[in-house]
Amino acid sequence: MRIKQITVFLIFVLISGKLYSQLSNQQKTVRLSIPEIAILDIEPSYNNSIYISLEQPVKPGVQAAMQKTSTETLWINYTSSLLNSRNSRIIKAEISGGKIPDGIDLYLEVSDYSGNGKGKTGESSGKIKLTNYSKPIITGIGNCYTGDGILNGHSLSFSLEINNYAKVHSISDADFTILYTITDN
Repeated sequence: MRIKQITVFLIFVLISGKLYSQLSNQQKTVRLSIPEIAILDIEPSYNNSIYISLEQPVKPGVQAAMQKTSTETLWINYTSSLLNSRNSRIIKAEISGGKIPDGIDLYLEVSDYSGNGKGKTGESSGKIKLTNYSKPIITGIGNCYTGDGILNGHSLSFSLEINNYAKVHSISDADFTILYTITDN
């Protein structure tokens, strides 16, 4: 009988110790750091050059037509993490190297956002004439990411327009560079 009492007593001690340990609380501090981020790239990354030419008309008296000889569609991808959620970012574009031939205008049209990203992606500024002065092409960018690669972000379409035939001269090639910049608004 005494063995049963000791056994019951030991079981009670073990159970009460377990119950006491389950009621014990501890607090730990968790530190989270989210950096401010503003990055962009143009996809596809392996060949993001655009080739455009004016096609010779087949009939006299007809305007030369634009011919896009590259088949790739370019996409702009970006990630943005703002310091303050009331702020926003914009992406600007400009011709940073080279010169568009006289008499010709180069236009960039940015599509609305599409893709697998999340957050407050930006809004297209539509079709703009590219010059050596930066102009907004995407505005209102908040905390977001567009997804990576083609079919994510905003597609970029380029077109040429002749603004003054008297200034258009035959040239073999005119190379220029377009600079894209993401910045705080």
